[in-house]
Amino acid sequence: MGSVFYIVDDSKKALPYFEKSFQLNDSDVETLSLKTNVHLSLEQKDEAIDCCYRILKLQPKNSEAKELLETLENL
Repeated sequence: MGSVFYIVDDSKKALPYFEKSFQLNDSDVETLSLKTNVHLSLEQKDEAIDCCYRILKLQPKNSEAKELLETLENL
C-alpha cells in the first residue's frame, strides 16, 4: 500500500505504511530502501541518513546506500 501512495506522489501517506512494515520486519532492506526514498521526497534528510545506516548494517556492501549516504552527509 505504501508503494501505491509513493507512486502517485503522496509520500506523506506512504510513510506510515513503510514505518509499520519496518516495525514488523526490521531486516528488510527493500522496505528500508523505499522508506529512504519517501524520507528524501519529504525532505527529511536525517531520517534518510538513518535508513542508509540501517541498510549498511544489514548489507555492508550496498553501493546504493553508500553513495546516497555520502551525498547526504555532504549536503
